[in-house]
Amino acid sequence: MYTLSQSIRARGNSGEPLPPAFKALEQAGTRFLRGQLSLTVAAGGIGKSAFTLARILKAAQPIPTIYFSADSSADIQISRAISILTGTPMAVSTAAVRRNDISPYAGQLDAPVRFDYAASPTIDDIEDTVAAWYELYGEDAHMIVLDNITNIRGGTSANDDDPFGGLESLMDWASDMARTTGAHVAGLHHATGPHNDGGAPIPMSGVKGQITRVPALVITLHKPDGNTLGVSKVKDRAGRSDPSGQTFVELGFDGDTMQITDTAFSTVTY
Repeated sequence: MYTLSQSIRARGNSGEPLPPAFKALEQAGTRFLRGQLSLTVAAGGIGKSAFTLARILKAAQPIPTIYFSADSSADIQISRAISILTGTPMAVSTAAVRRNDISPYAGQLDAPVRFDYAASPTIDDIEDTVAAWYELYGEDAHMIVLDNITNIRGGTSANDDDPFGGLESLMDWASDMARTTGAHVAGLHHATGPHNDGGAPIPMSGVKGQITRVPALVITLHKPDGNTLGVSKVKDRAGRSDPSGQTFVELGFDGDTMQITDTAFSTVTY
C-alpha cells in the first residue's frame, strides 16, 4: 500500500506521454500515455494500422515498440513502412518487397520496432514475447500494439448471450499489462455495422462490442473524403473528450504513399 506521497515513487513511468507524431493531435490533447491502454476504432480499410504505424515511425523520438501484427502480414507492413518513411508510392514499395530488394530503403528501416506476425497469438504468446524483449534489452518496451484485438486467442467468449464478454476480459488483461510493464498498450478494433462505410465520425457507441469501459483513451477514425483522416477522441481519462465523435482533428491522408500528415486545415473544435 502507498500513501499519496509515496505513490509518486510507485508510478514508475506511468503517465509519461509517448513522443508525438502529429502536432494537431498534440494540440487537441490526444496523448498516448505510458502505463495506459488505448483503443483505436475504425471501419475496415480506413487506416487503423497505417495510422498506428505512422505514429510510431514518425514520432519526434524513437519509440521502442512490440507490434503484434495479427491482421497484416510481413510484406504489407514492410511496404507500408517504406512508404510512410520515404513517401514512395505503395505500388513501388510493394514491388520492391516482392523482389526481395529493399536495399535502397535499408538505412531508413532501423526504427526500434519488432514485429510478431502470428495470425492468432494467445495471451501466453504475447506475454512470452514481452518477457523476451525485457530479457534482450533490459527494460520493457515503451509501446505494445495489439492489431487487431479480435485476432487474439482468449479474446472471444463461448457464451452466445455475451459474444464480446471475452473481449471485455481481454481489455482487463491488456490494461494490467500496461500498468505492469509501464508500456502504452494500443489495441486496434472494429466499428459496428452502421459505421462500416467509414465516411462519418464514429461515436463511442459505435465501438463493436461496447468494450470501452477499461481503456483510458478511445479514439475513432473516419475519412470524410479521400484526402482526410478524421480522428475523434471519444473517451479520455486524462483530458477532454466528445463521446459523440463529432469533435475531431483532421489529418492529411494520401493512401497512395501512406502519408498521414498535419495540414494547414487541421481543426480542433473543443
